Amino acid sequence: MDDKLLGEARQARERLIDAERDLEVARADFHRAVRRLHLNGSSLRELAASLGLSHQRVHQIVEEAGGSRRWIRVKGGSTGGRRDDVLLVCSFCGKTQHEAAKLIAGPGVYICDGCVTLAETVLGSGEGARTEYGQVTTVSEANPRMPCSFCGKTRDQVPGLAIAPPVPHRKTPATICPECLALCDEIIAEERAIREQGD
Repeated sequence: MDDKLLGEARQARERLIDAERDLEVARADFHRAVRRLHLNGSSLRELAASLGLSHQRVHQIVEEAGGSRRWIRVKGGSTGGRRDDVLLVCSFCGKTQHEAAKLIAGPGVYICDGCVTLAETVLGSGEGARTEYGQVTTVSEANPRMPCSFCGKTRDQVPGLAIAPPVPHRKTPATICPECLALCDEIIAEERAIREQGD
């Protein structure tokens, strides 16, 4: 076998792998941008016309990026006797909406304001931090297909991923990426601004 040609083939394969990874990241970024436009008030038809896509394709993109439901801050206090009250707990530390100052809901996952800060610290330092249910750590690059619980991007599509052990009422560990933490920060800041305007 020709060693020179084999070397060229290996280099080409590495470039292809890098290009495929870049494509996946770009696609996920595009899908998330489309979803955010939709959540900010643009209709699916408007987006389809503006982006030169079909209405069906835009709907598919929004769903793949996390759906058309806005992440929300769950207010503390009484829930009016809702049967799913027990499920409204932070998926990272187990605090309920009554115990946390702010609880932000994603698609089937929750994170409190304290764990937003905790996860940002873990991702920034690379060192784990303890909650009542165990250690919050970073997901290794050796586990590239582990998804973010909030947006679905996998470890190889984001700069980092924080993971917490399962809390009661949750079978799987919760994870969150820096992009979703930034979105949580935006929600918290928006709530703070609204509260300050009301004071």
